[in-house]
Amino acid sequence: MSTRPATTLKHIAEHLGLSVAAVSMALRDHASLPATTIARVKRAALKLRYTPNSAGSALAAHRQQLRVRRDFSVIALVSNWPTRDDWLQRPSAQRLLAGAKARARAYGYELQHLWARESGMTPARFSRVLTSRGIRGLILAPLEHPDSHLDLAWEHFSTVTIERPVRYAYFHHVLPNYSADLRLAWARLRERGYLRIGLVIEATLAERVAHHWEAAYAFEQSHNAPTAAPIPTLLVSGPDSPATISAWLHTHRPDAVISRCNDVLAAAATLKLLVPRDLGYASLNVVDDAPDVSGILQHRDVMGAAAVDALHGLLHRNHCGPHAVVQGTQIDGSWHEGRTVRKPPRERKP
Repeated sequence: MSTRPATTLKHIAEHLGLSVAAVSMALRDHASLPATTIARVKRAALKLRYTPNSAGSALAAHRQQLRVRRDFSVIALVSNWPTRDDWLQRPSAQRLLAGAKARARAYGYELQHLWARESGMTPARFSRVLTSRGIRGLILAPLEHPDSHLDLAWEHFSTVTIERPVRYAYFHHVLPNYSADLRLAWARLRERGYLRIGLVIEATLAERVAHHWEAAYAFEQSHNAPTAAPIPTLLVSGPDSPATISAWLHTHRPDAVISRCNDVLAAAATLKLLVPRDLGYASLNVVDDAPDVSGILQHRDVMGAAAVDALHGLLHRNHCGPHAVVQGTQIDGSWHEGRTVRKPPRERKP
């Protein structure tokens, strides 16, 4: 009994009158080929029942990885804030950059932080500068405002974003798992005996995370709160935040607060509430909060590494521009034991 020989790239090339290299590039959606050629090659591959050889594909991928430094050695982490260091001065941003640089070195890249407004640069000119330097891979830092825009020539670049900008949701994005983080903070507070747990968030941050913290808080209150009188979420903004928080604390009398607002501890102090005796405090981002606070450690270094992992894959698949379907990577935070909540019952002295 004879078996049909496997179709190879050479068979497809001969069938279409193309080179083997052109067929290989078309099957990988290479940006240098016309869309009509790519579609023609894929139709022929389907008709001839072409199946990629897994061992050959692995070898090709290995060879591509060895060619990283020659083909596209530099990737750029692009920020677009009013000044070069506006974003980078945040401790969480510094951790993310360190994680991204370490992973980039492991792949053989050099990662450079580039400011999109350098010397009054326009987006069009910035795109040309990137192209002239041979930079094809971009990691877009969080934008100053969630709906900000940066109109680069995205069709020329493989792009991954940190967080999920409203206008660029179709790029692969890497972000904290906001819902899981809040539920973890809630669980840790309940373990320590806190019953009336409130939530305070800066309004701009609530918008930045697409209100995931509020949604998770509402879920926990409706399913796992022992009290019949739920505490409303407090969103604050502007210079009146401390006074607004003080009034909210006085009215609702929570015994613990989950927070992403740096004015909660000051407001508690004005009411002479001792932390953690009178009020527990759990931050949703301990790195950018006051020293020694308890709460969620967002693993920004892991986020930076994950962004480089995703970008590395896009570069080798020659994928430029946005995806057809929204996709991304979420990184769960972990609990950080500080000094602003009570110890778990098993650790308290009798």
